Amino acid sequence: MTAPPFTPLGLDHLLLHVRGMDAAEHFYCGVLGCSVQHRMPQWGMLELSAGVTLVDTADPKGAWALEGKQAGRNLDHFAIATSAWDEAAMRDWLTSREVTIEEERAEEDSLSFYVRDPSGNMVELIRKADRQPVT
Repeated sequence: MTAPPFTPLGLDHLLLHVRGMDAAEHFYCGVLGCSVQHRMPQWGMLELSAGVTLVDTADPKGAWALEGKQAGRNLDHFAIATSAWDEAAMRDWLTSREVTIEEERAEEDSLSFYVRDPSGNMVELIRKADRQPVT
């Protein structure tokens, strides 16, 4: 078996569905001691320390997270931080293993490919800007 074109570095984050951001923020920050890293109200999301990201599915801006999901399933996906990878090589790698990229997200500091494991769990492979290969 050949090696993939990247090295997994560890868990980047868990995205949790919550109903009511104020109560969730109070619990994760006030009770568990997390701190707010980024507020993303346009998606009904809040990134916290400790690798926890919340999306408020009760907020119309966070309702996207429920599309096609089973009731009671609160973990949307998990993300694996990776070493640098070349986008074309990564696409080729996944295609050659019959893995479909279901979603892509390119932001100013990262590139993510969302794929499913054999059990149907969504996995985000995330390459941050400071991990990009030098060309």
